[in-house]
Amino acid sequence: MSRRQPSLRTRLRIVALGAVLLAFDAAFVAAAYVLAHVALALLPLVGYQFELMARALSFDLVALRPVLVVGTPLVLLVQSVFGYRLTLREAREYDIGPDRELKNILLADRSADETDDEPEETVVAAPTLEDRVARLAQTADVTVPDVRVLDVETPNSYVASRPGERTLFLTVGLLEALDDEELDAVIGHELAHLSNGDAFVMTAAAFLPTVSGRFLDGLAGALRRSWIARKLFDLDGPDDSNLSNLEIPLLLFTPVAVLTVGPLYLAGTATYRLLSRIREYAADAGGAAISGSPAALSSALETLTADPRPETDLRMAETGVRELCVLPYAMSETDEEVPDDRLGRLRRRCDWLCNRVLPGSHPDPDERIAALRDRQAEIEG
Repeated sequence: MSRRQPSLRTRLRIVALGAVLLAFDAAFVAAAYVLAHVALALLPLVGYQFELMARALSFDLVALRPVLVVGTPLVLLVQSVFGYRLTLREAREYDIGPDRELKNILLADRSADETDDEPEETVVAAPTLEDRVARLAQTADVTVPDVRVLDVETPNSYVASRPGERTLFLTVGLLEALDDEELDAVIGHELAHLSNGDAFVMTAAAFLPTVSGRFLDGLAGALRRSWIARKLFDLDGPDDSNLSNLEIPLLLFTPVAVLTVGPLYLAGTATYRLLSRIREYAADAGGAAISGSPAALSSALETLTADPRPETDLRMAETGVRELCVLPYAMSETDEEVPDDRLGRLRRRCDWLCNRVLPGSHPDPDERIAALRDRQAEIEG
């Protein structure tokens, strides 16, 4: 079967969304420009020296245009480097590691000669999996990625990429759940992301929602350490903590920061999820061609969706890992507890609203399965 390339329409949509993401980079630089001037304007309140305030609020300390010209490509460079590192870091706590034997990975014996009703469980060493990936990568005509197995029960997979570096992540749950042909199909799906070039775009694109989301979380944490904010808004926090002269500047800075970064986070996340949705159909078609069987990928999706997993996970939503996965399942349940104060309740309402308003990160699995079945019917017909 010849490997099907993404349609021109799909490529144009990915390019268009990539251009939008570049525009968000420029907006990110502009937001940083505004917040830096506001912070400088509020800084004199710390030392009660007000000479700098008027000049900072006039936004003429540094011209915006050269900041955009220099800052936008710099942010793009940072995205490409640290977006990839961030993805690797989030998987590190689950990574079994290349130097350890995969003693706890039990797969059904894939021998064609097996005749027992229940296949024997056997330990599969790392080279076996790497050889499988290398064989499929040769079919896909892509550089063989590094392979990392994550000690996670949720069946899932994803790839992260930047120029010169590519990593394929597979969970133990995925390896245990799929048979030989289904596993080939899912790996082929991930390799298609590399072949189509969208893996790098997605890895870099995760950086902006991650940074803006963590900035807002950090701002909430600072408010909980503020004595004035705790008294005004009934927030949970250490009773003996205070920010001294930073209290008033923080309270004045917070609404400006939320109104500046909040919309950027929502818009960046929406675009990121739309890009994730578009690329999945192309990767399904490419993965079916690489493995040689649309039916195998269809069967894999049916197997993986037979036992629905939680799709909402605050940590995974922040890091963008969920959008990279073959299915929108969190890798594990987060241990993070949002305090039950006004900020915590506002956080939960915002999360609920985002899940209702923002587009989903993946197409409906039934639609993907139907498309693969149509593809299989075309081949057989």
